[in-house]
Amino acid sequence: FSNSTLRALATGWQVSGIVRVLSGPYLTVLSGLDNALTATNDERPNLVLPSAYAPTKTNDVWLNPAAFAQPALGTYGNFGSHNILGPGSFRIDMGLTRKFQLRENQSVEFRAEAFNLPNHVNPGIPVLTLSNAAFGKIQSAADPRIMQLALKFVF
Repeated sequence: FSNSTLRALATGWQVSGIVRVLSGPYLTVLSGLDNALTATNDERPNLVLPSAYAPTKTNDVWLNPAAFAQPALGTYGNFGSHNILGPGSFRIDMGLTRKFQLRENQSVEFRAEAFNLPNHVNPGIPVLTLSNAAFGKIQSAADPRIMQLALKFVF
């Protein structure tokens, strides 16, 4: 830039970024009842359909409740642990930094950061207890876009 003020303000910026794409975690469906009469709450249901997922996975219906049934009294369910793949996530974090030199050993550093820059909805895990009325629904989400500004004086 030919203008000294514009050159001082518009040059020397640094951009940093991180893109994170994750597959979902493996989850375990629980029956929510003590059908095996063991006094524990870690029992699993029976899978009665070929797929545990809803035909069209959405946040409102991730797992198909009709795909599961409570096991008979005194028995364990046939569905294994860690057989359900939860929703994945996508996130872009960006930073913008500029250092302004004041004197030989003094400077001011400005930093702007944005986490989840596109404000993409990353759903949480679905309700995994079959006896719960909200079974199979996703009722949470990861953080929305978060932005922060910082100013640091270095001497």
